[in-house]
Amino acid sequence: MARKAMISVVAALALAGCGGEPSPGGWTASSGSASSGSASPGPASTSPPTPPTAPPTAPTAPTAPTGSAAPSKRKADDVNGDGYADLVAEFGPADGRRLGVVPGSPKGLVPAKGVVVPPATFTSWLIGGGFRADLDGDGFGDILGYGAPPDPDQAQGPHILWGGRDGVAATARPIPVRLPAKSGGPASYRAVAGDYDGDGAADLAMATPPGSGGLAADLTVLYGPFTRQGAPARSTVQPSPTGGDFWRMVADEIDGRRATALLVYEGDDGEQVSGVLLAGGPGGLARAGRKLNRGMAAAFGDFDGDGTRDVAVGDDGSRNNEPGYETEPPTVDRTLTVYYGDGRQAAFKGGAGGAVSGDFDGDGRDDLAFGGAAASRHVSATTPKVFRGGPGGLGAGTVIAGLSGAGPLAAGDYDGDGDDELVFTTGRDDSAIVVTDGAKVLTRFETADMPS
Repeated sequence: MARKAMISVVAALALAGCGGEPSPGGWTASSGSASSGSASPGPASTSPPTPPTAPPTAPTAPTAPTGSAAPSKRKADDVNGDGYADLVAEFGPADGRRLGVVPGSPKGLVPAKGVVVPPATFTSWLIGGGFRADLDGDGFGDILGYGAPPDPDQAQGPHILWGGRDGVAATARPIPVRLPAKSGGPASYRAVAGDYDGDGAADLAMATPPGSGGLAADLTVLYGPFTRQGAPARSTVQPSPTGGDFWRMVADEIDGRRATALLVYEGDDGEQVSGVLLAGGPGGLARAGRKLNRGMAAAFGDFDGDGTRDVAVGDDGSRNNEPGYETEPPTVDRTLTVYYGDGRQAAFKGGAGGAVSGDFDGDGRDDLAFGGAAASRHVSATTPKVFRGGPGGLGAGTVIAGLSGAGPLAAGDYDGDGDDELVFTTGRDDSAIVVTDGAKVLTRFETADMPS
């Protein structure tokens, strides 16, 4: 169940023009928890979700490959359908990111069998890692990447790399996601995968230009399943949930037929901004939601084990470096805020960096890794901590020995033992991967050693 808050290419381009510092590395309408735990003093929105333009289409039932785990055990992060989660992430310098896939196995991740998509096939561009989702409903996890093949006629944008029995083929040409004509522009902005109407088929939420022109001020939702040509079953377009331009989004994980929530951030120039939490439901995403505390790192989970989704947002360490805008208020600076589905709220101080959730000890409650921000002119480096889930929610964070300078990357059950492993990245340009069980280091490998 790999999850990570990802960096938007649009934000990166904006920072290049205005001087921001790059960062390091749920709710459903039926549960009523979308209105709980908000930092906003106003009442919850009662605006109805956008009605679907056509009945949802159920995905084709997957057929298990020979020798694989049963389909019910396969998740969206299982690219080759063998029953083990696969690690999908980007590595390398900002001007030369490489999209890599490392398969899981009974012994965990196997970097020797990993695949690095070469620039001749696809160049990734600053999204922080591929998003996993079974977009065509065939039972194999697919990868949603941002970038383009080396083709002057092919615009940068969201592309799909199809999973299959042999995983992702490094030389297979990615398929661009098709946008409805009324979206007003090319697929040039970030997309995130979820199941926003809870029908069991993966959907995509995209920031798109409005029909009248301008930046990303419309939220376009493409509902699956998708064809092999990248076309959705249906789509909707709704106004910006933030009331203005936006590009960064974080979606809850896809799990069965549960409608997933979406966190849509306000536009930023490197500073910490607020996100608006939109509930998912049978009609799709709500048109309005609740504003949460400012913080560019986010992860969903069930941290107290009560069956409702929770969300944590925190300071990812980035700052706007224009004079007079380099600092954040005490309620945001080095702060992690947790919103529980029952309305409770908690805060932890002292950390900044990325956020990744997963059940690392197999007790049925999600845990959270947070921290690892690199030192900058305005933020000191922080060591990541693991906050354990419990009946009362997340407890105080603890440090895993040997992870100085590392940042949380992903989580997944890579060895199939029933609990999640927690993966960190470290080294210059994310050159090394460190796999832990949430308490101690299990293994390390260099990304340069992966086949390419």
